[in-house]
Amino acid sequence: MRRGHGGGNHGSGYGDSGHRYDNPPAPPQNYAGLTCPICGVVSAQGARFCQQCGSSLVPAPCTQCGTALSQNAKFCGSCGKAAK
Repeated sequence: MRRGHGGGNHGSGYGDSGHRYDNPPAPPQNYAGLTCPICGVVSAQGARFCQQCGSSLVPAPCTQCGTALSQNAKFCGSCGKAAK
């Protein structure tokens, strides 16, 4: 007869405790927040500046045709004018 552990796992302290320290869940699909083009944080709908890094969330208009330019645009996609 063997003595000791009777087999099975009786609370070894390892395993799933139900607590997770992963990244927070993504916002719901119907959430209309704006994603910062610089740091990727999702800010509230209608925000003009990123709540994490302070970057502008409002696209700058092209000085020639008025089309909204992306944050890192070098040229306007509509008229080809060089961005600032």
